[in-house]
Amino acid sequence: MKNLARLRKHLQQQRGATIIIVALTITVLLGFAALAVDIGYMMVAKNELQNVADGAALAATSQLGHVYGSLSYQEQLAYVCDSGTIIPVAQETALQNKAAGVNISINSSDIIIGQWDGSTKTLTPTLNQPDAVRVTARRDSQANSPITTFLAKILSIDSVAVSATATAALTGESTAGPGGLPVPFGISKAWFEPDFASRCNQPIRFYPTNDPSSCAGWHVYDRYDHLSDRNLRDTLTDLKDGTYTSPEVIVGDTAPFEFGSGTMSTQTFDAMEALFNARRVLNDGVIDDDTDSTTWTTTVVVYDKPDCGPTNGPIPIVGFATIVITGVQGPPLKQIDGRVLCNRLETGRGSGGSYGTKGTIPGLVQ
Repeated sequence: MKNLARLRKHLQQQRGATIIIVALTITVLLGFAALAVDIGYMMVAKNELQNVADGAALAATSQLGHVYGSLSYQEQLAYVCDSGTIIPVAQETALQNKAAGVNISINSSDIIIGQWDGSTKTLTPTLNQPDAVRVTARRDSQANSPITTFLAKILSIDSVAVSATATAALTGESTAGPGGLPVPFGISKAWFEPDFASRCNQPIRFYPTNDPSSCAGWHVYDRYDHLSDRNLRDTLTDLKDGTYTSPEVIVGDTAPFEFGSGTMSTQTFDAMEALFNARRVLNDGVIDDDTDSTTWTTTVVVYDKPDCGPTNGPIPIVGFATIVITGVQGPPLKQIDGRVLCNRLETGRGSGGSYGTKGTIPGLVQ
């Protein structure tokens, strides 16, 4: 009988311990379930907020590009942004979207307008010539209220704050369509480095190419297997006569262009002078993108070379530059001078290279 009493007592003690273990186990399992359910829901909400931020930043920067597209180059250089025309676009775009079931409102303080530096991946807030907009979308105490949890309440977590940030910028022009490169030379990226800004509106000599102020190379597009004086002369003549159209070129592609230097014959230089004289008076906003009958404003490629020497064969294209050819002086001087227009925005595609002309269609950069 004593043994039986001891056994009953032992079993009762074990039963009590088991209840405690089961209770603790259930609590742990519920905690894991809470983490799984609520963290999963939080990640979905964060993805939705990221989509909201992406869309709002792109819409606001697109509006910025639209403004630039309506301005002359001189007006672009003097442009001071009215934030009241940009911030509402981001806010209205965000409000049309939801995150965790709530339409998202954006605080004005969470919309930053500024200049984007692609090399350092930084945005400097400014309203002077801005080219980027950063937007932060929130579900927290600052906007739209935190996300209410489901099971995490058993861990005394009633709500979770979530946010997402996106930056969109007007970046380098990505494409020159057929006919978009009406003069057969390009500029090495070495000319823009190490300080791109210091090259804005600075003089450059396109010929002779061995001049210290030159960093350019001539080419014949994809017409011939090699660059020669005769092939260059024929190309210049056909461009003037309208019997040849330059091919489409896309940033990142290895264009079939061979950029060379060397001495032009008098006949070839005469062909370049004839092309310049025919183009400088167009003032059509396309082939000659200015209103000055003494200059020719047009587009050339920027090619991927760390120095100013010629290339051996095809080479990748890293951007496009808007240039102004200011003078072509014939023999005996034989000299072609111009300058590069930096911080110029052309109506068209962006999300291209880091050099030269920018496009008015934005891309996400961060």
